[in-house]
Amino acid sequence: MSARPKQMNCIFRLVILLSIALFPLSALAQEIGQDVEAVADQLEYNQATKTLIGKGNVVVTYGDIELTSDEAEIKADTKEAHARGHVVVRQLNRGTLSGEEVFFDFENGTGSFPDGRFFQFPWYGQGKDLRQESKSKIVARDAYITSCDLPHPHYDVKAKETIIYPGDKLIAKNVTFRILEVPVFWWPYLILPLGSNHSPVTITPGYSDEYGAFVLVAKAFAINKNVQGRLRADWYSKRGFGYGTEFSYKFDRFGVGDVKLYGINDKDSPNDRKPNPYEDKGEDFRGRATWRHRMRIDPLTTLQLQLNELSDDRFLQDFFEREYREEISPNTFATITRNSEKYSLLTHFEKRANRFQTVGEKLPEVVFTWLRKPLFGTNFYYTHEDGFVNFDQTKAFSPDGPNTVQLYTQQELSYPFALFRFYNLVPYLNLRDDFFTKSREKEDGINRVIMGGGVDAITRFYRTWNYSGDFVGIKINGLRHILEPIIQYNSIRVATVHPSKLVVTGHGDQLDHQDILTMGFENRLQTRRPVGSKGVQRVDLVSFNAFLDYSFGPGSDLLRTRANKFTDARFETILRPYDWFALRMNTIYDFLDQTLFSNNIDAEFTPGKFQILLSYRFTNDVLKDGQIVDNLKVERPHLTLNDQGSSQQITMDAVYDVNEFWDLGGYLRWEINDSRLEEWELRAQRDLHDWLLDFGFNVRNSDRTDDNQELNKEVFVQLRLKAVPDIELKTGHRATFAEPRIGRTVSGSNEAPPPPSFLFSPDAQYASLSGS
Repeated sequence: MSARPKQMNCIFRLVILLSIALFPLSALAQEIGQDVEAVADQLEYNQATKTLIGKGNVVVTYGDIELTSDEAEIKADTKEAHARGHVVVRQLNRGTLSGEEVFFDFENGTGSFPDGRFFQFPWYGQGKDLRQESKSKIVARDAYITSCDLPHPHYDVKAKETIIYPGDKLIAKNVTFRILEVPVFWWPYLILPLGSNHSPVTITPGYSDEYGAFVLVAKAFAINKNVQGRLRADWYSKRGFGYGTEFSYKFDRFGVGDVKLYGINDKDSPNDRKPNPYEDKGEDFRGRATWRHRMRIDPLTTLQLQLNELSDDRFLQDFFEREYREEISPNTFATITRNSEKYSLLTHFEKRANRFQTVGEKLPEVVFTWLRKPLFGTNFYYTHEDGFVNFDQTKAFSPDGPNTVQLYTQQELSYPFALFRFYNLVPYLNLRDDFFTKSREKEDGINRVIMGGGVDAITRFYRTWNYSGDFVGIKINGLRHILEPIIQYNSIRVATVHPSKLVVTGHGDQLDHQDILTMGFENRLQTRRPVGSKGVQRVDLVSFNAFLDYSFGPGSDLLRTRANKFTDARFETILRPYDWFALRMNTIYDFLDQTLFSNNIDAEFTPGKFQILLSYRFTNDVLKDGQIVDNLKVERPHLTLNDQGSSQQITMDAVYDVNEFWDLGGYLRWEINDSRLEEWELRAQRDLHDWLLDFGFNVRNSDRTDDNQELNKEVFVQLRLKAVPDIELKTGHRATFAEPRIGRTVSGSNEAPPPPSFLFSPDAQYASLSGS
């Protein structure tokens, strides 16, 4: 008889025996609430001792606990097990324990594992005396801990006693760090957070022209599995001592968030009120207090809160450059949003927390939106938005701007229909009414009415070819060509008040007469390719989108032209012909000035052992009343271009895989207009099985140093744990480079222009530049 029928027969007989034996103990079984289930090649039940005996491929389960072994005896009344031979106990979200002989109490979640082993991601461990004292605590004596999965690990941590709180932290006492079983150094007490990427202790020495010699120390801590973080203590020979803490938290009801506190008595602090803050430096205390919080109040309502208090606008750039690159000037706000199938409600509070910032305060902003729905069961669709904004314009180091309270309502009626089966048209009408308690120049209230409309037209054509093969090395498995022409017309026919008389709140205050026609198409050539174990996925070999804007009619002086002319052309091209090559290019061409406004190119090459990432950025400066302003914060149709002030930059990151152990790489960032190398780097990487060792030389230009210290030159060394890359030992600065965002299997970007409705208003920060 095969093992499978024998196993099923044993299970059947066990069920009958247990039903007879446990019938008089039904009250006890009900009190326990859960039964032990067992499967094995051979199963016997001793009714006298109430013991279940299993031999061969034993699997015992109780709730979320599973025990596997060669042999096992389980007491039916106490739910205690004695297992032998390749014993493994797996517990949901509590790791794995194993040994050759195990005594385990399923009901109380306790057990003994002589010469046992444990795994708590990413740590492997072994202890002469391993005991699970409760479901939330494991104690190991004379234990060895490592992330290396080899029988003889390259490194380990030997501890006299180790206490494990599954999913929370691992505490080791009387610790000796060993390499190839050779003691390297001793430490009295070590905490390893579980489920966290924080290194227990990070010491980063180094030298920089900007900071001098420095030592950065971080110590991880874990209050419990919900609150984890690290303490920081830094010393810079040119800047002074810095200290702080950062921790994150996660609770089911309260939500998730993080807190960051840091301060330093900077001996080389910039002066914000000087044209060049780094010319007149002095000693001053600098620091930050940041709190970010996010929670779900109920299934439809969420809260997002962010507090950012900084000593000056260059603090993040000096000491937290990675955060500075992500968000140059972080704001302080609290937002509550409620989204249902029929409506959305937003309540937003935004307050300036730093004197050096220019912020449009909204205390509060409330917006109710009735989502687009059919009207009375017809094909007419209706949507409206009502808003209240208590607005106050604050300015950095200068008197505040205007303030007002804005009330508005905005209605839209549309009627989508199909024309000749192939064309989808959506004509619509808009009506908007605003009331401002103060105008820009007077204390009197002002009312403004906007009326307009437009139409969206789109259709789709496609053709397929049943072709498979290689074309100039491009793997093709069927072809499909998709063409989607798009025409959008947006018109504002009535505007009772000129925008120059309104306080800029960012809610429709810059709307005025206009007639804009947008013509374009989305064009894609697709094929199918196998992707891993997921089967076949669609890939866009070529994606080319083009859109052209034409302005006509009487127009407004807010527009860049009141003549009947083409204004802008926008192009996006994405190529993925090979598995080793992808390219994306975004271009905006200005017809009025007959020049490029911006052109961004990202490319990725991975032929053979090479990986090369290229990025090109070109942007023209923007003029307003003869002054250059930040072209990232303005709506360009109201401005003129300054080709003489353009910016062009190329960055490249390259890596060559020498063999399974070594990689060589380099990085450069080149400013084309000034023919200046902003940063370059040479580096190497050695795979140490458990760790990755990176080392190299970095040279970068910095506008934060004196004239005779234009270049920061640093040697860097970084040792990272593979299992948890944030656990590292490092010194020096190395280049950071964002990889191109060119999806390999997505269907192009399909970035059609936004609906030509005045639901979308110009950026409030631009509008503040055009203030009184």
